[in-house]
Formats: sequence, C-alpha cells, structure tokens
Amino acid sequence: MRATIKMIAEKAGVSIGTVDRVLHDRPYVKAEVRERVLQVLEELDYQPNRMASALATSGTARRLAVVQPEWEPYVRDSIAEGVADFREERRDYNVTVDVRCYEPDDTAACLKLVDQVAKNGAQGIALCASDCEAVRAKLTALAERKIPVVTFNSDIPSGPRLCYVGEDAHHAGRVAGEIAAKFLRPGDPLLLVYAGPAYAGHKARADGFLERLEELGFRREDCRIAATHNDYDKTFAAVSAALEEDPALGYIYMANISVPACVEAIRRQGRTGKVRVLSHDSGPEIRRFLKEGLVDFTIDQNLVYQSYQSLTLLFRMIAEHKPPEKDCFYPASPILNAEML
Repeated sequence: MRATIKMIAEKAGVSIGTVDRVLHDRPYVKAEVRERVLQVLEELDYQPNRMASALATSGTARRLAVVQPEWEPYVRDSIAEGVADFREERRDYNVTVDVRCYEPDDTAACLKLVDQVAKNGAQGIALCASDCEAVRAKLTALAERKIPVVTFNSDIPSGPRLCYVGEDAHHAGRVAGEIAAKFLRPGDPLLLVYAGPAYAGHKARADGFLERLEELGFRREDCRIAATHNDYDKTFAAVSAALEEDPALGYIYMANISVPACVEAIRRQGRTGKVRVLSHDSGPEIRRFLKEGLVDFTIDQNLVYQSYQSLTLLFRMIAEHKPPEKDCFYPASPILNAEML
C-alpha cells in the first residue's frame, strides 16, 4: 500500500498540515519535528503523487459536497473532523467541500439539498440517506449527469453509487449476536431496538444479529423487535412496554442511537443491573454508561474515517480519474467495555 500523508502524520504524531509544510519545505516547523517527519517519510518510502501535484498547481477548482442527517453532537463532530482532515490534506488543491444537513427521516429535505449542491456545481457528493425508491431514483439521475455519489454510514446498495464507506453493519450485527449468546439460553426473551428497515445500516445490523443467534440455536420468535426511528420517546415507550410485558426480559440489543432512552426506561422499571445492554458507537454518553455499568458492551465504528475516506475517493475519481479499488470500504469495529476505557 502506498504511504499517504495521513499515514505519515499519524506515525510522526503531527498534523496533516505539518507533514504538508515539511514536504513543501515551508517555514514554521520546529527542527526536531521536521527531522521526525523526514525520518518517517524515509521509513515508509513515501512517493509523492505527481498527478496530484500537477493538479495542485493547475488552478482547476474542484467542488465536493456532503449531505447528511443532523446527527447528535458526537456523531456530527466526528464526521466534521473527517471533513476537516480532508480539507487540510487537500488545502493546496483548490478543492471546496459544501456540507449540508437535513432533519433525520426527512427524505424530501435530503433530496432538496442534493439538488441544491448539484445546482451549485458539486462534482461529487458524499451522501448519507435512507434506502428508498426516491433516493435511488435521485442516484440514477445524478449518475446520468456524471456526478458520482459515495454513500457513507448507511448504504444504498441497489442504487448506482460509486461505492460505500462505513461500518460493515451485517458483520457488526453478527458480532452483537455472538456477544448476546454468551448471556442467554435458548428460549430466553430478548429485545432488539433499531431505527427501521429503511435504514440499510440498521437493517443489516438487525439481520446479522438474528442470523448469528439462529446459527447458535436461538429462535427468532423469542426476540422482540422494535423499530423506533432513532426517536427518544418512541424508544423509551418500546423498551418500557417490553419490560412491563415480560418480567423475564434480561437482554436488550440497541442497534440504534437512542441508548439514553433505553437506560432511562430500565431505571424507571427498577431493572438497573438486571438487564444486559449492548449498544453501538462510543460517544460521551455511551462511555459514561459503560463506566457506570448501565451498558455492558458497545461496538464502535470509525466515524472520522467515513467522511474523510468518502471525500478522498470522490476527489481521486474526479481529479485523478481513479475509480475505487472496491465496492465497500469498512473501518474496524472494535468491541469496548468499561475496562477498555
């Protein structure tokens, strides 16, 4: 694998901008830092991309866009960090990134934003949207206009997108099923909470979870399923109802982001410490829940990588005419518990 500026920065313990300044022999870099970066460049046998260097001085403007839901602060900030890393790495390439956000579940607003960024000259779009007929039709229209789309965080596999960057959700769901099986016996009731089937990522998590449990001898009919669209109130109501209706319920798999609602429902039912909870991601609240024993495990995903890699792939396609090497780019999905924090 060819060394990248990002890899150099990580190994040298500096920012992408610092590596860029060393590569172009610019000032404002301490001597010891410059020496460390140069040593890493030699160790990794860094070879500059000559085509990219030519593009950097060509003066040709490149316009990219990101269209995504208005996420909770942790997700939003992580995605923004990936965008910032891309901007920093390509700051000399005359490339702009227009980030637009829509209210979750508002497909009409999402499509309106896609139209707006395309009208404003976006040559490539990183898109996180639900997998539905209207969105697939929009992808087809963009493809006809030669505007590539990389889906991230939630895939639209049947649409004509360039590729997908994000969690291997089906695999993550299987991992969740493997974990759950360690705490359950065949016939034990459990609850699965996810956003809904329109969210490809959440559906894949749910499918993988149930698939792995079935392989291990558990019946699907013993798993209660609630689609709550990442809504706090709907999740709270669904978890509360499940706990009230089945006092034997002792395991909940939270495949959506409304974990605080689940924790609060368990608390109000007086079941804290008696119900195992498995979640996803590692935002501040999840980390606090892990430390306090309110969540047992969480399966993380690299959100920064998702936006950074999506924009990088679009840039390579548009500016360097390099198509993606594969259809899906999956970051690691580490399992975290309280001790690991």
